[in-house]
Amino acid sequence: STLNSDSRKKFDVFLRELINNNDTKPKSIKLSKNNIFPERGTCYDFYFEKKAGGHWKEWTEMIPKEDSGIPDNAKVVDLLIQTDETARQAFFLNTFIFHNVSLLFVGPTGVGKSAVTNNFLVKLPKESFIANSVNFSARTSANQTQDTIMSKLDRRRKGVFGPPAGKTCIVFVDDLNMPAKEKYGAQPPIELLRQWIDQGNWYDKKDTSRIELIDVILMCAMGPPGGGRNDITGRFTRHMNVIAMDTFSDDTMIKIFTAIVDWHFGKGFESFFSRAGKLIVQATMEIYKQTIVNFLPTPSK
Repeated sequence: STLNSDSRKKFDVFLRELINNNDTKPKSIKLSKNNIFPERGTCYDFYFEKKAGGHWKEWTEMIPKEDSGIPDNAKVVDLLIQTDETARQAFFLNTFIFHNVSLLFVGPTGVGKSAVTNNFLVKLPKESFIANSVNFSARTSANQTQDTIMSKLDRRRKGVFGPPAGKTCIVFVDDLNMPAKEKYGAQPPIELLRQWIDQGNWYDKKDTSRIELIDVILMCAMGPPGGGRNDITGRFTRHMNVIAMDTFSDDTMIKIFTAIVDWHFGKGFESFFSRAGKLIVQATMEIYKQTIVNFLPTPSK
């Protein structure tokens, strides 16, 4: 469910009590040690592997070994450090795309919604998929949105548009809830997307003839409402699988930045520097946390 980290901890406690309480379980259900997820961590840290009688595995075990290192010539901006959160996101992307189900990631800035999704789209087989990334802003109009999405589609036959035959087009809309609301509270670009998901068609802007869209999947990402972002209509979100991503835990943050600092200091620096890497990361995080508490963002700033 769409929970933040504090709520996830509460849900974990609730779920464990429910499973371990014999009064709430039907008599026919007998849970062995193997069925209940491990004591360490929370229920969100594990997935169930059905093979060989079934056992619990950590999400990080899903990450391929070749993805876990950092290449020497990489740019810091493009780095993607694999964590349990990125493994979960990649799993959902994989599952939903190959079942043609629309997806919406919701989470604060900096948790990798766009980075992980774009990284995933780049790695999809080119012969089967074509990606179209659309960034919404406060000034995005419905016309612009329709033009951008149609630019990657071909005319299959009269009134029917889609990607080249044999391919699926994935439209990734980033910052979905940025468009400004008009007089009566609607956001035209989102209403246009909703019409496509609802009805499967649009209308030509010149002669209003019907345009049917085929072999196109919608994926979206957005931050929580507030600070220029708006809340969006339930008529649209009801078509999406909404997946919450939360700010990283301290352990994950330390893991990400220690990996980057170690990689940087591994390029011919003296060993003293790499030993200081952990301290630098912890000190920076301490300052960052205090900044968040003491310097609250206001519109004037």
